[in-house]
Amino acid sequence: MEKLSSSWGRVFNKFWFVPAVCVLAAVVLAQSAVAVDRWLPEDMDSPWVVWIYAVGIDGSRAMLSAIGGSMLGVAATAFSITISVIATASSTYGPRLVHNFMADRGNQVVLGVLVSTFIYTLLVLRTIRSASDDLAQPFVPHLAVNLGVLMAVADVALVVYFIHHIADSVQVDTLVHGARRRLLAVIERWHPEETPEELVRTAGGRSGGGEVRAGAVGYVTGVDYERLRDHAETGDVVVELVPRVGDHVLAEEPLVRVWPEHRAEELEDRLRRCVQVGDSRSAHQDVRFAEQQVVELAVRALSPSTNDPYTAVNAIEQVASGIVTAVSRPLPGNTVVVDGVHRLRYGTVGIDEIVDMPFDQIRPHATGHVSVLLALVDLAARVEAASIHPSVQRQAREHVDVLLDQFRDSAPHPRDLARVEQHVRSRSAD
Repeated sequence: MEKLSSSWGRVFNKFWFVPAVCVLAAVVLAQSAVAVDRWLPEDMDSPWVVWIYAVGIDGSRAMLSAIGGSMLGVAATAFSITISVIATASSTYGPRLVHNFMADRGNQVVLGVLVSTFIYTLLVLRTIRSASDDLAQPFVPHLAVNLGVLMAVADVALVVYFIHHIADSVQVDTLVHGARRRLLAVIERWHPEETPEELVRTAGGRSGGGEVRAGAVGYVTGVDYERLRDHAETGDVVVELVPRVGDHVLAEEPLVRVWPEHRAEELEDRLRRCVQVGDSRSAHQDVRFAEQQVVELAVRALSPSTNDPYTAVNAIEQVASGIVTAVSRPLPGNTVVVDGVHRLRYGTVGIDEIVDMPFDQIRPHATGHVSVLLALVDLAARVEAASIHPSVQRQAREHVDVLLDQFRDSAPHPRDLARVEQHVRSRSAD
C-alpha cells in the first residue's frame, strides 16, 4: 500500500493524467448517452424529440464528423502552441520552469477536453444506422448528437480561454508570481509560525549506525517524514536521514542510518520507500530549488543576450517575501521526539543558505546595473529589519558591504557610486 500510494502521487502529476481521465469520461458518456437514446421513444414526432433536437441520419453523421475532425485539428494546434511556449520559456527563463508549464492544469484540461470530444463523436458516430445498412434498423441517437453539439460549443469557449491562458502564462509577471507562490508555500511548510511539540532542534548527529543505501541515482525529491517516524517507533529504532531534500545521491551512498545497527537490513525496504529519488528536483519540499527558480529569473534577465534589469529587480522584490518569512520565524526543528525518545533526525536548509542565495548568485551579474544593486540593498534592509536572529542581521549587513566593495572595484561612474552609497546610508538609517 505504501508503494502504491507513492506511485499514485507520481502518476497524478504526469502531463497525460488529466487528458487520459477526460478520454475515459468521454467513453463512458458516449456509451451512456447512446444507451439512454435506445431506451427513449423512437417516434420522431414525439414532443420530447421535437423539443430537444431532431435531425436526419445523414445530417447527424455529417455534424458529428465535422465536430470530431475539427476538434482533433484544434487539439493538435493547441498542443503545438504548448510545445512552442515551453521551448520559448525554456530558452528565455530557464529549463527548470518547463515543469511548471507541464504541470499546469489549465493546459492539461484544454487538451484533454478537445481530445475527448473527438473520441466522443467517434463513438457516437459508429452507432448511427440507416435503412441501407445490413446490420439493424435505422437508428439515430438524438440525445448523444445533441450532447456532441453542446460539447463543441463548450470547446469553442475553451479554445478562447486557452489562447488567453497560454499568452498570460509566458508573461514575466506571471512566471515570477508563480515562482514566488511556490517559494512561500514551501517556506510555510518548513518554517511554521508554531513548531509542533514533537519537533525539537538538535545539533550534530550520532556516529556509526547501520546504513540503508539509496539504491538509485538521482535527487531526493520528497520524504514522507510521518512514515519514517512511524517505522522508527514501530521498530523501536532511531533513524537519521542522511541527505536533505534536493540533494543528489548515488546508488551506493547512504540514504538512512539506523540504530541499533543490526536492524537496518530488516527495515531497509520500508525506510527506502519513504524517500523519493527522482531524475529532477521538485519545489514541493525543496526550499533551495523553489528559491532558485526565482533567483534564476533574475540571473537570466541580467545575461548579455537578455539585458532586462527590470525583470531582475522584480524577481528580487518577489523573493524577498519568502526570505523575510523565513528569517522572522524560529529555526525549524530537525528531530522528532516520541515519548521522550529521539526517533527521527533529518537535515534542514539553514536560514543562512536562504539569505545567501540571491546575493551570491545575482551579485556577480549586477555590477553594471545600478537599479539591481539598489534592489539588493533594499532586500538586505528588509531581511535585517524582519529577522529575529542576530546572526542573520549581521549576515545582511555583510552582504551590503560586499556589494559596495565589488561595485567600487568595477570602476563605476562617480555619480552611480554616490547614488548607491547614499541609498545604503538611507536604508541603514531606517
